[in-house]
Amino acid sequence: MVGASLLIPRRIARNYSFFLRLFLPTLLLLAFTCLSVSTSAQLPGGKPKEFTPEVPDFADPSADWWTGWTNASPEERREWLSILITNWREWEKDIPEDDEVLQEGAAKISQSLQGITITWKKREEYLKVSIMPDLEFPGNPTVLEWAKADSEISRGRRRLKGVELQARQLKSTQSQSLSLLRKQVIVLRDSSGREEDEAAQALLLAQINHLNIIEQLSTVNSFLGIWQDKIKEAETKLRRMLDSLVYSSEDAKEIEDDIASSDKKIERISGTRTSIQSTTEPSTDPTINMQKDLTLMQLEVDLLEEQLDKRKSELLQSINEVLNEEGEERPLIISRDLLENANTIIEDASRELAVRQRQVVAWRADEEDEDLSRWWSYFARIGSGLARANDLEQDIQRYEKAQLEVYRERQGWWATVRERVSLGAREAYNRWRKLADYQLFTITQNPITPRLIAKIIVVLVGVWLLSGLTQAFLRRLVRREHASESSMYNLGRVLHYTFIAIALIVVLSMLGLDTSKLALVAGALSVGIGFGLQAIFSNFISGLILLFERPLKVGDLVELESGVFGRIRDINVRSTRITTRDNVDILVPNTEFVAGRVINHTLDDPVRRIHVSFGVSYASDPDLVREAALEAASRVNITHTDWKRKTEVWLMGFGENSLDFKLVVWVNSNMVTSLGDSYALYNLELLREFREKGIEVPFPQRDLHLRSWDVPALVARPSRK
Repeated sequence: MVGASLLIPRRIARNYSFFLRLFLPTLLLLAFTCLSVSTSAQLPGGKPKEFTPEVPDFADPSADWWTGWTNASPEERREWLSILITNWREWEKDIPEDDEVLQEGAAKISQSLQGITITWKKREEYLKVSIMPDLEFPGNPTVLEWAKADSEISRGRRRLKGVELQARQLKSTQSQSLSLLRKQVIVLRDSSGREEDEAAQALLLAQINHLNIIEQLSTVNSFLGIWQDKIKEAETKLRRMLDSLVYSSEDAKEIEDDIASSDKKIERISGTRTSIQSTTEPSTDPTINMQKDLTLMQLEVDLLEEQLDKRKSELLQSINEVLNEEGEERPLIISRDLLENANTIIEDASRELAVRQRQVVAWRADEEDEDLSRWWSYFARIGSGLARANDLEQDIQRYEKAQLEVYRERQGWWATVRERVSLGAREAYNRWRKLADYQLFTITQNPITPRLIAKIIVVLVGVWLLSGLTQAFLRRLVRREHASESSMYNLGRVLHYTFIAIALIVVLSMLGLDTSKLALVAGALSVGIGFGLQAIFSNFISGLILLFERPLKVGDLVELESGVFGRIRDINVRSTRITTRDNVDILVPNTEFVAGRVINHTLDDPVRRIHVSFGVSYASDPDLVREAALEAASRVNITHTDWKRKTEVWLMGFGENSLDFKLVVWVNSNMVTSLGDSYALYNLELLREFREKGIEVPFPQRDLHLRSWDVPALVARPSRK
């Protein structure tokens, strides 16, 4: 065993040396080849293509000479722009001085080239700008120092949103610029002579402007990413700052003074608003009324600002007090009423402000600008106040989160469970509301949002459920025999279509369409009805006639002029469903019931009389035949007899083969199913009864009369001599 174990490593070593001798030259050759390839890439003949700026023919610029700009480095772009400016200045000298159009176009091109240089200078200036210049993170911070840092970061976020908006606008402008370039290329291609020179300048100007837009977008994106990183870093430091807060009695005194000052302002604003509202001086001047309404709106926004500012101070006071280890435990200040009311006030005031602006424009469209300036100052102040109120609302939400963090750190996790769950639910609701208010598209300048679509779905589902419940209630009345089936069916159909019409009007109003202009829509529909929808509209009107006039009802046994016979199952707006004897459902257009002849066997009185013809042999006793026929009729369950309507047997005539009788019987049509035939029932019972009583039903007979005669004697004809 020991010898075998020693042999295995040796065998492996021999195999390893064999493989090494076999593959080592191959590996060396492969490495040498790779080295040769990498070395040849650095040889003069294999050197990568150097950057060469492309200068267009200014008299006839190509459509794609500028496309390499985006792949060039900043240094290469600067070199390219310098060459473009130099060549353009040389070419510009050859433009005739007396040609004002070309000189004006050349000036615009020179200005656009200089605009790229200005964009680069602005980039250097933007990179030097600090998004949060006053931001500080001191050691052992107090509540007010934390609030100051939070306010500075909030201002940075607003600046960042402005830059993001600018970036989105530049992207949109870039797309429009590309469209303009394509149009100018087509114009240059289709131009000739004098127009060709102007089209060439227009294309060159559009191309250089597009390069300027590319540089502006690149500049904005460059410092946009830097600002985003700085704000994220500042937010991280702010959270750490919250963990190291210390109590400050000076901050407590300052916060108390701020709360007292807010109370005084709230009282003053409330008093002013109450005094204006209590003024009952009648005035028919719309300008005075508008000024009063805008003043009240401004006071309402100011009052909301002070209330939100006071709430911020109360939250800071609560955070500062919980940091005081010597003080008593203070409860959390969590109240949803203020924020909910603030959100409602901001939304209502924004809508009302838009309405007031449209009113002022409608009133003062023909006046001078000075007359409108004071109104726009009102609108500007109210709009600024609403923006500040919105910012204060967001500040309060952050302060509440900070308060929960501090309380959780000081008093334990379980002390803030209910408030944290409530805050999380409110954040989820705010996110859902933001998503629900996202504008998908517009209809007549009205935004269509997921919230609006959800409301429309709720309306339609509610109408559907209401119609279903109404139908169920009417069917229940029929089952309890409080109303007839036909009347409840007609009422249900009318209510169903009424609900649909109401839902349609509500949906149109929710979409922002003017329902007062439905008359125009009706006029347009009437034109369409007159041409292509005549048959459909005729069936619709006929259906309404059938529902209201009630010449037919569900369950009636009808026979149409076309030969259709059966019971009515449904009466719809366009057609009526009839079930025939063969259990076949036929959809009959409603116009056939109104314009054609219809036999309704169950319109007023379901009892009708039928005539069943039969024949017996001449040897039969007529009295026995009459008795048998009456007995057979009594056995049929649809036979109706009373003191006025009795079954009769009539002898109608003497036929060639039989005595012709007719069974005249009254039947209840409601008992006749559409799958059966009343004549067949009576014929079957007559046959049974005749067989029991031995009455013969004759076959067709013929009498054959045979007559015989003698052969006549032959008479010899006399011969002529």
